[in-house]
Formats: sequence, structure tokens, C-alpha cells
Amino acid sequence: MFCGIDVSKNKSQVCILRDDNTILREFQVEHTKQGFEELEKNLVSDATIAMETTGNYSKAIYDYFKARYNVVYVDNGQMHMFAKLHFSHMKNDKIDARLIAKYLSFGLKKVNPIKEEGLKDLGRLYEKTCYQMTKYKHMFKNQINIIFPELETHFHLTKAKALTTLLLQYPTPQSIAKLSDEELENALTANFKKLGHLRNKEKFITELKEIARNSIGIKDYPTECFVQTIKILKFYEQTMEDIKAKIKVAVMSCPYSRLLNEFGYDDASLVSIVGEVGDIRRFPNHKKFVAYCGLNVSEKQSGKSQSKNCYITKRGNKLLRHTFYMMVLPHLRYKKEGHHAQFFNRLKESGKHPKQCMVACARKLAVKTYYDMMKCHEK
Repeated sequence: MFCGIDVSKNKSQVCILRDDNTILREFQVEHTKQGFEELEKNLVSDATIAMETTGNYSKAIYDYFKARYNVVYVDNGQMHMFAKLHFSHMKNDKIDARLIAKYLSFGLKKVNPIKEEGLKDLGRLYEKTCYQMTKYKHMFKNQINIIFPELETHFHLTKAKALTTLLLQYPTPQSIAKLSDEELENALTANFKKLGHLRNKEKFITELKEIARNSIGIKDYPTECFVQTIKILKFYEQTMEDIKAKIKVAVMSCPYSRLLNEFGYDDASLVSIVGEVGDIRRFPNHKKFVAYCGLNVSEKQSGKSQSKNCYITKRGNKLLRHTFYMMVLPHLRYKKEGHHAQFFNRLKESGKHPKQCMVACARKLAVKTYYDMMKCHEK
């Protein structure tokens, strides 16, 4: 017996096929205990249940039935091509459930679910929090250039962190200029830890008051939005520290913790990779893994004709693709004698665009990661 489930948010369409591919029953089930029990009444003990990986909606169904039945995920790419062969001009929930059941009966490719769900959630939370914090950093810098433009220019506050506590209390240069040296030093106490390279506090305070008195910032500019931006930015900074602490604990308990010390991966990159990949052994070779990341190159060739403009497919996991791309940057910036930087320069000298060179380096790093993760399973 084959059971295909087209999953949606609150209810799912079910199609049950007999072993001879004839339809036994088609119906809808609610995502409740009663709905799952109704579905179970229509199944036999050796039934196989299949569904697509539709975000989080399929996880509850998988967890409920996995102990008693063979529950699998179907490959979305092959499922899409399978649907084109059978119902190329029609699509609804009933047809989708019927197609999944038929796909299952043909014995086509299945996908194992990723086991590291906790790491996956942490990795995605980290990426989203970074994205939100970056937006508020840009808002902070845009507003500081209106209210107190000399501050960033003079003290090189490119990271938008160093003086947020001071500006939260005294958001305008006029209010900073009115402070005494003692009041300004007390307001900066929490910030001097972040400004550790400044050994002479008196000189720093004198310079700060001087540029505040001579600032060309707009004096009557409203600061309510500026203050709220600082509060939100500080909230995200604290949230990022908490997430990093959770990530550090989580990666030490995963089977790929060796990558931190022996191979030099950082916590944030490793949690994103392991969370999205799961068990690396599900990929038979590095080419499959690179294709899963969407870093494989598309090819267009027919006879003697071959396209010169080939691009990466981008059909894989976009978070993995972004992670490997960002991992390349420190190799090029700080390890200029390393093999990644040499590979980048060699491609650039051959006439490749810098972005193409970056993507090629990201693919090279993905291949290295595949073999590093495989070594973690060697005894």
C-alpha cells in the first residue's frame, strides 16, 4: 500500500493506492490527533507514506507516523519532472497527492530527513538576526551622519558599536559638549571596553568634546527615531551574543565538532553547514554535495556547439551557498598567501570576472568541506 500526502498548513490531501496502483481512497485530514487517527485507520501495517518537504508543515506528520510506518520524503526536483509527464496542465491538492503516491509506487528517489534540526534552527536564526542587525546598523550610520557626522569620520566607528551607550543618553553633539569631563568619563565607562585600543582616556574625552562643540550636524533634528534605533541595535547585539553562546554549546555535541579544532572552521559557519546538510554520508560523492549547495556549473552543449556563458545552477540550498561564499572572504582578505587566494588570483589573471572567481573559490571550499566532514566518520 502506498500513501501520498500533499501537505498544507492546517490540513492535507491524502491518496491511498493499492499494490496494483488502483486508488483505494482519497480524502482530507485535519492536522489534529483525530485527523491523524482517521488516516491511520485506512492504513495497513506495511504501508509506505510519502510527502514533499514543504517547510515545517510536514514535520508533525512525519514524527507522528515514523514509529509505526515507513515514512519518506520524495525528491522535489524529480517530483516536479514526474508531475510534468502526467499532469502537465493541471494542478490541485488532489492531483498532487495522487502523483506523490504514484511516484512512490514507481520506486523513485527518496530523501532522508535531516537529523540535526536543532542546529538547523540555530543556524537560520543566526543568519536572520545578522540580517536584521545589519539593517539597523545602516540606519544608525545614516542618522549619525545627519546628527553628528564628525563622530564616525574622526573615530572610525565603522562597526556602529563603540559609543551606543553614550549616544543613548546624549544623542546630540550639543548635549555631549555640555558635559563635564567627569560626567563624560562615567558615561563612557561601559564603552571603553569596546574601545580598548584607546589608552589615553583624557585625550579621547578632550577630542570628543572638541568635535561636539564644532559639529556641523543639524541642531534641531528630531532624535526620537535615532534613540529607538540605538535601543533596537543594542537588543540585537545582546541577542547575537546569546545565540553565539548557544551555538558554541550545540556544535560541541554534534558528530562534526572535530572540524572546529582540526580543520579551523568557526562556530557560526559549522552550525549552518551541519544544520542544513545533516549526515554528510547521504551524498555518495562531492559532486552531489556541490549540486546540493547549488554551486555546480550548468552546461549547454550540442554537437560542435558549446555555450561559453555557463553559470552555476543555484538550484540547491541557498543558505549553504551563501555560507561558503562568505567563508571565502577571510581567506582572500587575511590569507593572501593561502591556496584559496592563489587560486583566486590565478583565475583573475586568466580573464575571469572577480565574482566568477569568488564562486569558483566557494565551490572549491565546498569540496574541501565534504571531505573534511567525511574524515569525521573515519575511525
